[in-house]
Amino acid sequence: MMHEYIWACSQCFTCWIRCPFVNNPGGLVAIMREVAVRNAFEATKDLLKPYGRVLLKVMTTGNQLSADMLQPDFFPDWGPKMADNMENLRAKRLAIPFDVGKSVKTAWEVSLETAIEMYTIWRETGIFEMLEKLDPNLYNVIMDIVEENEERYEELYEEEE
Repeated sequence: MMHEYIWACSQCFTCWIRCPFVNNPGGLVAIMREVAVRNAFEATKDLLKPYGRVLLKVMTTGNQLSADMLQPDFFPDWGPKMADNMENLRAKRLAIPFDVGKSVKTAWEVSLETAIEMYTIWRETGIFEMLEKLDPNLYNVIMDIVEENEERYEELYEEEE
């Protein structure tokens, strides 16, 4: 169960709403997922591997997706309609009245200060340690970017003093 079924739950929490005993199976699933991730279960590594690119984006840009990631073959779990959504994608992106979706680098820019705050939170909560256990290669790539940004931040901070 810890290897497969806990990942089938969408955590919509309708089970909790419907339960006459006010049990919260979705909350239990969240705890079980955290145990699986913190202990780097082999099945968890396999299940999360396809999301490495999304994780790389979140941890290095502060965004989950960028426009270039919206490709039918990148996320097969999005279903067969994804190919239909790809038609006239450039025109759809240009129709968006603000900058989100017009860049392939990131969906929107995150300030260096915000990135440093994210890194601090991830260090303090053990996210980096969990990532290192789950995917050492991805961890190394992300840490290279984190360290580069932290050095840039320190240089900027020193210039202000």
